[in-house]
Amino acid sequence: MQLFGVAYLGPFGHFLHLLLDKLFKGKRDKSTVAKKVLLEQITSSPWNNLLFMIYYGLVIEKRPWIQVKSNIKREYPTVQYTAWAFWPVVGWVNHLYVPLQLRVIFHSIIACCWGIFLNLRARSMVLKKA
Repeated sequence: MQLFGVAYLGPFGHFLHLLLDKLFKGKRDKSTVAKKVLLEQITSSPWNNLLFMIYYGLVIEKRPWIQVKSNIKREYPTVQYTAWAFWPVVGWVNHLYVPLQLRVIFHSIIACCWGIFLNLRARSMVLKKA
């Protein structure tokens, strides 16, 4: 799972935060932060969760694509709805209180916990089937 974070999420988060700051001219008022969080949640959140589920199924669990695809169809909506309940709060704190140069680090620490949650969720699904 570390490979996913280092190779994809770290660089993606770095450039996403730079882009958001450039797009909104570095503003940190509550209205701008709300727009940043909304934009982040409707674009990168669904994409990142989908890629994580693909990576986890293919690379970590070494399952064939057909099983990974089936799992995504079954589990993705729940994962994404849970993400939309959790990540906006993280995004709000990140954009409002954390300096730009530390946002990816803050986000990565929280993402590590999110990855553990997704991992435990995936494992509990396997145990239920057995």
